[in-house]
Amino acid sequence: MFRNIVSLVSLLLLFPGFVLSAWVQVDVERTLSRAEALYFEAKFNEAIQLLSPVNDSLRTQPNRVKDRIATKFQLALANIGLNNAPAAKSFLMEIYALDPDYAFDAQQFSPKVVSLANEAKTEQAVARCRTAQEEARKNLNAGDSAAVIKVLQTMKPRCPDLTAIEPEAAELVFKKGLNEYKQGSLPIAIQSFKETLSLAPKHEMAAQFLELSESKLQVAGDRVLLDWQKNFQARQFQQAGAFYRQMSLFKDPGSVQSLTMMGGEYRKALEPLIESFNQVCSRGDTVKGSEIRGQISELLPDPSFGADLRAKMQQCNPPAPPVIAASPVGVPPRVSATDPTSSRECLKMDSQLALVRLKQRVEPTFSPQALSYLQNSQAEVQVRIRIDQSGNVTVTEASGANVLVTNAIRTAVSGWKFAPAMDDQGPRCVQTELPIVISRR
Repeated sequence: MFRNIVSLVSLLLLFPGFVLSAWVQVDVERTLSRAEALYFEAKFNEAIQLLSPVNDSLRTQPNRVKDRIATKFQLALANIGLNNAPAAKSFLMEIYALDPDYAFDAQQFSPKVVSLANEAKTEQAVARCRTAQEEARKNLNAGDSAAVIKVLQTMKPRCPDLTAIEPEAAELVFKKGLNEYKQGSLPIAIQSFKETLSLAPKHEMAAQFLELSESKLQVAGDRVLLDWQKNFQARQFQQAGAFYRQMSLFKDPGSVQSLTMMGGEYRKALEPLIESFNQVCSRGDTVKGSEIRGQISELLPDPSFGADLRAKMQQCNPPAPPVIAASPVGVPPRVSATDPTSSRECLKMDSQLALVRLKQRVEPTFSPQALSYLQNSQAEVQVRIRIDQSGNVTVTEASGANVLVTNAIRTAVSGWKFAPAMDDQGPRCVQTELPIVISRR
């Protein structure tokens, strides 16, 4: 028995993020099953003693709502069995605080259980709405319109009494919009006026200022579009990009339509540049390639613009130098015009530096046989990888541990994603070796 306990503890230490969670889940399910049996055997005190520590431990795990509810429900049933209605109702109210829509099969339990659950649900709903009203009132007094709106949007469907706060909330949001209008922040002001009208549809001032703001924004958008066209046609791309970014701040339909048109013009100008870049790079003309790359950078209104088009850009490699092959004595050396090994190589990067660029990590999934191996052994796997220009991983070699463990780690690392490495000529592939150790913690 002691050996089994030691093995289990070792396994938990090996995999605190995976195995521990799975083990606790199984343990809770087993405990709940035993508590249910004790309830039907009328051993209510034993059920409470069994479940109380589980209930306490789950308080620190808010993401495990299902287990918390199931535990509290069994505790409520056990207390009903002992005729301790206040304690039972307290557990039921905690359940409805976690899930207002929680429901159980009423046909499986006595009318006493159903009645007490309905009382708890009603009382918890009243308490929840009271808290929502207090929070909304507090935010109103603090002038926090965003917080008031959030409370109303989330809680009003369950708490109709919050409707009484809407006129005051509407006035607060209107004043916020008025300040935004005076500061020239028309897109934000328009949103505030719309929120005001959603709270108070008959708010005349909000309707008037909404119409005025939309009219002014349309005029401003037309002016920005004209300025952009003038600079874009004159190939003043830096100034044109500034007007493009300004237009992107406007959210009205007309500005969105103008932004789409502007983006289309940028793409039309970008496509032939990328085609020319690929043509000169295919000839090994890195000087001209760098010149075109500079033109592309100057054209872009935003660093992220046209990523799908720019992904088609080839690597721009210099022409391969002639290679002198070894030749027998007396035979003139043979000069090769091309050398497949002279193409632009991947960057060789230290593992720690490479891992700084890790964006997405996939954890290994171990088979039961691999987990059995890991109970008694520390696993260390050396994984050689190639990271392409888009950050995708290809595992070229993995070795150093049990084949089942090694294969699981190989599969996981193949799903990792890195931020691309860059140099002055663009994205580069990377080669590195990752030492992956699964050790006791």
